[in-house]
This record gives sequence, structure tokens and C-alpha cells, in this order.
Amino acid sequence: MVIKLIRLFLLLPLVIFCSFAGAQDQILEVSVDRSELARGETLTYTIRVYDQRQGMQLDLTPLTDEFDVLGTRTSSQIRSINGTVESWTDYIVTLFPLAEGELTIPSLEINDAVTNPIIISVVNEGPRSNQSNEELFLEIELNKETVYVQEQLLFTIRLYYTINGIRNPQFTELEIPDTVIQLIGSPNQYEKLIDGVRYGVYEKRYVVFPQRSGSLEIPDILFRGEVTDGSSNFVFRNLNTRRVTAFIEGISIQVDERPEIARDTQFWLPVANLTLEESWSADISALKVGDSAVRTITMVADGLDGAVLPPFSPTEIESLNLYADPPDIQRTFVDGSIVGSRVETMTLVPTLAGSIEIPEISVPWWNINTDLQERTVIPAVYINIATVEGEVPSEQSVSSTVDIETLLETTPIVDQEMIDAQAEAQIIAVNTIWLNYLIALAFVIVIASIYRLVIRPNKQAINTFINAQRERIGEKYSPENNETVAYRQLVHACRGKDLNRIRETLIQWSDHYLGKHTLSTMEDILRQTETPELHKHVVHIQTALFSTNSRRHSELDFNPQILIGLIASLRRSKRKKQTHAKREERFALPPLYRT
Repeated sequence: MVIKLIRLFLLLPLVIFCSFAGAQDQILEVSVDRSELARGETLTYTIRVYDQRQGMQLDLTPLTDEFDVLGTRTSSQIRSINGTVESWTDYIVTLFPLAEGELTIPSLEINDAVTNPIIISVVNEGPRSNQSNEELFLEIELNKETVYVQEQLLFTIRLYYTINGIRNPQFTELEIPDTVIQLIGSPNQYEKLIDGVRYGVYEKRYVVFPQRSGSLEIPDILFRGEVTDGSSNFVFRNLNTRRVTAFIEGISIQVDERPEIARDTQFWLPVANLTLEESWSADISALKVGDSAVRTITMVADGLDGAVLPPFSPTEIESLNLYADPPDIQRTFVDGSIVGSRVETMTLVPTLAGSIEIPEISVPWWNINTDLQERTVIPAVYINIATVEGEVPSEQSVSSTVDIETLLETTPIVDQEMIDAQAEAQIIAVNTIWLNYLIALAFVIVIASIYRLVIRPNKQAINTFINAQRERIGEKYSPENNETVAYRQLVHACRGKDLNRIRETLIQWSDHYLGKHTLSTMEDILRQTETPELHKHVVHIQTALFSTNSRRHSELDFNPQILIGLIASLRRSKRKKQTHAKREERFALPPLYRT
């Protein structure tokens, strides 16, 4: 018996060492649900960790070079076979390939272990290879297959869905080199019946202006969102969601250069229609020298932004002074097409009498419907400017034929009666002191009347109301009911380095932050798991307050400024989460079937 015990003790370290070495050699397994998939589909990448120990860190950053990480979840299991207990944890990652061909899921470093790389193949099976699932698919539409440089291209993305509760919808950002892209209004939402099935439609419309000729590549479009299944997690009261994706392959558009006939024109305006309208503020047939008239010309282009429409009014006209106002540039969308306008306003002032020509305005443009060059013209106008009738009145008229010496020798004409009347005039001073006394007396009478008729009979009720308001405001802004006030008192206590005060204010603020209204001691803070960052500071404060031997050491370890920084960081993080939750709720797609 003794010999058996000795053998057992000798073999025990060897068994432990072998078990530990085996755990170090093989603790990880990786797998995918499939090694070949169509473009736009997702795959599931599983990392299985056997006998997981605490402190494991999983960094998925290497995956983002060739994949988009759509979601992660974990699953833990325990199995017993013939008395042998085996446990493992699966880390399940949903990946979306970003390119076609052979892609490599790279090795991941997990603590001291490294996973094996996995090669997958992504094939192109057509523009709707991933949309066999009719509950969710994408459609893109273009108004043309060929456009000219700077001509508008209308591009529409539609998401069709039959499932309810789509949240956090995200589409691929439309970014195309050498183009100007504008979103047309807000996304449209409506319903459409297809083969007897009612679909909800989420539609986004863009207008694209290519800036160079050649092939224009519209990128692949990916939709990502979350779908709720109507159930919820009993423990955390959160709705259970799953990730959904839809993908459609991009297309190529041919962009043509200017036609040969239009390459030497002053303007290049590829539009469906262009108009010029002229109006005057006055009758220009009756203008005289020194009069003014405001000329307004409006250019409207169907198919271009108003910001790219060129200036067209003349800058100089002989015998006219021109004063131009800044142009009024507008942009609207009519039936999904952009319509730009440019309004130029100019004031014209004749400086000489006679016939004046206002030259014509001619704007060439390319008709994209007929594929021909056209011109819109405002014809020239001839106006006759009349001289000013009569002479300008003056106190003394001197013939223009008189030379300067005669003019200087002329005796001025003086109106003596007007001078005598001005000398006899007296300034009447009005004494306003009695008026001031009267206004002051009226003010005193009004105040006294208000006090006697309103305030004195209701003095007790007014005092009661004021006291109630004072108590309500004091209660609202007390540290027990206001998180901001509690935070400020905590900061003030930390700056004063009063440990007892820091302890009280930290409990009050933590109770507000967690929103439980159940924290009354420092031990309650240690028991909660939402903010483990506070545990170290709580231990330092408690030790400094209640431990005589290590009081001085704990006071040195506790740094109030670090605590203030941590509290401020927690508050910012909470505000960001609240803002993100409100944004998700605001932009969630409405349910297709309303209950």
C-alpha cells in the first residue's frame, strides 16, 4: 500500500505536466461553414477555444483587410464522455468578402497561440447571385447607358423587403472618382406588389455628374441591417436581432467627350432644355439721362445645377452705367431631375442722350434629347434716351457766356426781409421739470394700486407659492436628484482632497450613473459590474479612511485627479451611447406590416 502511494505521488507531477503541455499545444480550432461562396454572400468563421482560461483577448483587426466583420457572438459548451469532461467556447464571426477570387482568412494571435489561415473562393455568379432569398434584395436603375461629360446621370438604389423590424439600415457610400454626386432629397419609402407578394421599398436617388470621358464604374452596392424576431432576452430585456445583408454588383457607364461641333463654343451645357427670361422695372422707352431701370434675366436649365451655370449679362454698355447685384443661384428637383436657375439683376443708368443699343444675349447649349446644339437668345434692344427738360433752379442765374472775372465782380443778391425776420425770431424754451414730476407721480400711483389691490389681499398665497417654487427648484437641483450637481460636488470634493466628502459624493454620483437608486455604501459600488474601473479607487479610499497601518500608503496611492478624469470619461461614454441609441431609433425602417 505504501509503495502504491509513493508511485502515485511520483506520477502525479508527470501527469500534471503532460496535461498542461497538451493544453498549450492544442487549444484552438478554426473552421468556416463553406469554402466557396458567391459574390455578395456571407460566411461564418468559427474559432473554438478549449479549456478557456481567464484573460483571453481576441483581436479581429487582421480580418478587416479583405473582409467586413458584420457581427460576432459566443457559445460555450461542456461535454462528458466516459467520465472525461471537455469544455470549449466558440467565437462565431460573420464575414463579408470585399473582393472576388481566392481570399485568405489570416492567422490570429490569441494569447500565446496562433490560428491556422484558411483559404476561401469567392465567385461571381451574376448581378443578383446572392438574392435568391426573396425576403430581401437590391435593385439599381440608371436613366441612361451613355452620357456626355458633365451631363446628369440619374442613379437609383431600391431595397425590397418582406420582413419586419429592419433596424440600422446602412448602404455602401456612393463614391466615384472624377464625379460630382448629390443625393436627391430624402429616401422614399413605399410599398409595391410583385407577383402577388407585397414588398416594402426603401429608395435612394442620386444625380451623378461625370467630369471626364471614358468608362464610369459604379461600385458594388452592399446593404447591411438588423432584423428583430419579436422575442427578447429575458435577462437583459433586449430584443433578439440578427444581421441581414443584400448585395448587387456595380455596372459600367460610357461617358462621351463633347461633340466636335460643340468643342469651340463658349459654354458647354448638356441639358434637356434651357430658357432665358427678361423683365424690366420701368418703361425703357421713356428713360431720360440720370434715370434708372432694373433689368432682371433668369436662366433655367433642366439637367444642371445652378452653381455651374455661367454668367451671361454684359459687363459694359456704351453710354450706360451698370450696377450688378450678386446672382441668385438656386437648385431644385422636379420629377427626379435636377433643375438649376441663375438670376442676374442689373441697374442701368443712362449718362448720355440719344439712341443706345443693349446687345443681345446668346447662350449655346446641347440638347441631350435630340443630340443637337441649340441656342437661346434674348434679342438686342434699342432705346432712345431723352434730355432733361428745363434747368436746375438756383438762387442766381449767370449766363454761361460771362467770363470768370465778370462773375467774380457781380454783386450778390441779398433778401433783406428774410434776414430781418430771422433776427426777430426767438427760441422758445419749454420747461419739462413739471412733466417729469407728473410721470413719476403716475408711476408711484400705479405701483401703490397694484400692491393694495393685488399683492396685499393675496400676500399669504403669494408667499406660499414662492416657498413651494423655491423648494421645488432646490429639490430638482439637489445632488440626490440631479446627476450634474452630484458630479460637480464630487469634483469639488476631489480638488479639496477631503476623503470623507469624496466617499459621500462618489456614492451619490454612482447611484445616478447606474440609474438603479440602490447604492448607499462603497461596498455597493464594489458589488456592481457595470463600472469595474471604479473598484481600484474605491479600495484606495476605503483603505485610507479605515485602515490605520496602510492609511498613509493608500493616501499616496489615491490620486483625485485620476478619479476626476475617469468619471468624466464614463459620463462622455454614456452620453455617446445614449445619442447613438436615439439615432438608431430615429433612422430605423418602419415595419412593413403594422400592428
